[in-house]
Amino acid sequence: MKTLDIYVNKVVPLKFRGQEMSFELSHALFSSFDIDQGSRLLLKAVAGAVDPVAVGSIIDIGSGTGVLGVACARGYPGSTLHMRDRDALACLFSARNAKRNKVSPAAVAHALFLDGLADAGFDLVLCNIPAKAGTPVLDRYLRELPRIVSDRGYGAIVVVEPIAEASLASLRGSGAEIMVSEATKGHTAVVFRRGTAWHPPVDAGSGAADPLAVYVRSTQSLRAGKVQYRLDGIWGLPEFDTPSFSSELAMDLAENAMAGSLVRRAAFVNPGVGRVACHVKARAKGAVIDLCGRDALALASNAHNLSFSEPGGSAAGLVCAFPDELPEASYDLFVESPDVVPGVDTIESSWNTAVRILKRGGSFLAAMSSAAMDRFEKRKPKGFVRIASRKKKGNVCTAWRLD
Repeated sequence: MKTLDIYVNKVVPLKFRGQEMSFELSHALFSSFDIDQGSRLLLKAVAGAVDPVAVGSIIDIGSGTGVLGVACARGYPGSTLHMRDRDALACLFSARNAKRNKVSPAAVAHALFLDGLADAGFDLVLCNIPAKAGTPVLDRYLRELPRIVSDRGYGAIVVVEPIAEASLASLRGSGAEIMVSEATKGHTAVVFRRGTAWHPPVDAGSGAADPLAVYVRSTQSLRAGKVQYRLDGIWGLPEFDTPSFSSELAMDLAENAMAGSLVRRAAFVNPGVGRVACHVKARAKGAVIDLCGRDALALASNAHNLSFSEPGGSAAGLVCAFPDELPEASYDLFVESPDVVPGVDTIESSWNTAVRILKRGGSFLAAMSSAAMDRFEKRKPKGFVRIASRKKKGNVCTAWRLD
């Protein structure tokens, strides 16, 4: 990512424990016009319940623009700060807002929930719980969260009202000691201690061998021509049971684009749950599939689903967050579902990526709404020839060849 400036929507002030701060917000991330009320409620609960002397290390899980972690790092001077988010753009904004407020994080990780943390002990664990992550995922996460709280430390979460009761039940089931539970009309904030810290049994589907196991929502057996392949639907991602119209169109056009050509290497940007990537892999056996996208869950889902085509290993090649990390002139096929962010023009970036990474004679497939495609194709640079286009229910996918 060369610049974040185009993603900045506005700057808002915040005061926590006497510290004046300001944060850049983005249309592309949660709460783009103001610091959300849940985060404000959580900071209030933390300020009232947490012993400042106990806070030497902080982790903000699902950090977004960095509000919770940076505010607490400023409010508890001398503490070290770790931040993580499944969205790579959120990680960049977290780091940017930390620098803006004169905080130097020890780490900003592009990662899922507790992956890689094991039994690490932090004195203050913060999370604005994502309501749409899925019931089994949230239950497992909240039962495991106290494990990373130090013996002297505190955990602090905020949840929206519809999942508050279930979230509290999961947290209590972990053995955590609830210290404070503060509710408003829309949110509940909870501050807790480690307590007995539940450990998942390794023989009860904990997902120790496959970290993505808890996310699996459905399993399907699909076909690409005469080839049968497996695809797992994932909690927290769309298309867990049926493909979207865009994916249907992209799979159809991929067949057209690959006809008569040898696809040795393909790149997928914003690949979703992996429907199109797995379809192409089934049709182009031996092809290297590279994955690119901001969402760590989508990248993990694709690697998980592609691994079924190569028993014993992942069929995914390079995995990266942003298209500028993809190698030049390397791909026979490039498939993208472009990010549509209000106020941000990503069309030029998509075409520049296609020009840069495709081999001569390679194909570029893009799927989006019909209105967006009209604008997209008007910006098509020289050298691209339309192969085919398909429409369905307001969605369109078009394929071009780079001559």
